[in-house]
Amino acid sequence: MREDEKVIKLRGIVVPALWDERGKAIAAALSTHKEEEYLIDQDTKGSKIIDYIQCEVEVSGVVRRNKDRKIITISTYEVIRQ
Repeated sequence: MREDEKVIKLRGIVVPALWDERGKAIAAALSTHKEEEYLIDQDTKGSKIIDYIQCEVEVSGVVRRNKDRKIITISTYEVIRQ
């Protein structure tokens, strides 16, 4: 982690963000109660959270910007409501 990066906590609903040709979700985003959307980095933890689409979760991680999108690299997550 770079010195200018800080870990933040977010709470929201996991939603699909990208689908394959069969319509299966292959990437996810976190939609917060403030109507912000964070694309979830598809690293080890990020690829596991796709199993919780439509569930409320709390995540901790580092956010970066890529053009007009916010991307979060998750360090920890907890399922609040399934």
